[in-house]
Amino acid sequence: MKENPHPSTVAAMQHARSLVLVTIALLLASMPVSAQTPTAPGVEIECDEKQPELDVHPLNTPSIEITCTVKNPSSFQESISVEKEWGGIEVDMILEEDTFDLGPDEEEDFTVTFTGQKRMSSSISYEFTLIASVTNVGVLEWPEALASNASVNGDLNIGTYGMVDLDVSDKSTRTMGESEQVKVSFQFQNNGNDDDRISVNIVNVDELEELGFTFPDGTFVAESVSEDGVSTVRELTVRAPSKVGEDSRHQLIFQATSENDPDAAVSEVTISVQLEASASAGGLGGGLEEVNKDTLVLYGSIAGAAIFGLVLIVAMARALRRRANSQPMYVPTVDLEDEPDEPDEVDDLDLSDLDDLFLDDDDDDDLDAAFADL
Repeated sequence: MKENPHPSTVAAMQHARSLVLVTIALLLASMPVSAQTPTAPGVEIECDEKQPELDVHPLNTPSIEITCTVKNPSSFQESISVEKEWGGIEVDMILEEDTFDLGPDEEEDFTVTFTGQKRMSSSISYEFTLIASVTNVGVLEWPEALASNASVNGDLNIGTYGMVDLDVSDKSTRTMGESEQVKVSFQFQNNGNDDDRISVNIVNVDELEELGFTFPDGTFVAESVSEDGVSTVRELTVRAPSKVGEDSRHQLIFQATSENDPDAAVSEVTISVQLEASASAGGLGGGLEEVNKDTLVLYGSIAGAAIFGLVLIVAMARALRRRANSQPMYVPTVDLEDEPDEPDEVDDLDLSDLDDLFLDDDDDDDLDAAFADL
């Protein structure tokens, strides 16, 4: 058995109907006689972008705007209010305007701005809803019982960006001889806001191969790295040319790139390679070019002093030999009966006679002649 409504409920419903009838009657009375059949009060709302994407790259401003439009499709002047439903924690949603007065078939645009934080994870997404409601029709307040509203839904997404950092632990110059090879070890970090596949390659490989370099392990590596993660230790092998005619220096340019973001800045590291020519390739000059000028001057001075000493010795030897050949042979006679005289005084010894003992004027001439012969 169906129960009868409570008397108070019945009274409220009757009152609402009466209010609606009175409101419509007043509106119709206010319209011109020539007007066409009126369209009931209502509202429409739409946005040009329902899936906006917020750019949170560290070098950019994390803000995005969308344009929404509210429209009065009725035959009456309307006041319209727009409210938002938003649960974003790290992002603010701001409406440029939230109340509008529109005549029949009029519309108006307004801006919705989303502002967040840099480096937000791309896994974050927030739903939003805009609700437009008629608050007044003409000069009359529109009753809630006749709620005329419209809504639009969307999702704010966080844009993905790539950012990589290449780290070579040993950036020192590699010295290599013919056919020698070295391994360059490195790691790369994912500083982007999403899991990324990062590649590292030698960008000037064509130039190096023309010089005779080879790469037994290839010229690039790639690895998937989680957000804020670091790759395993990777390495690439570089082999020197089989023939090195002269010493030379070259560059190995390693570059890391993001697969998520082709426009992301690359990370580069340059390693110098010093090629050394073999001894056979250098000949006699192979080692001389490494001797500096000061060393050559020192060696020259020592050699000159040695030659001068040899010349002096030879000259003196010739002079003494000539002196000996020019002296007559003298054999003193000794009277055995005579006793040797005792020296009178030490002071009687003439030291100037020592000069005659070694060299006289003829000896000087002989020494000059010896130098002239040289």
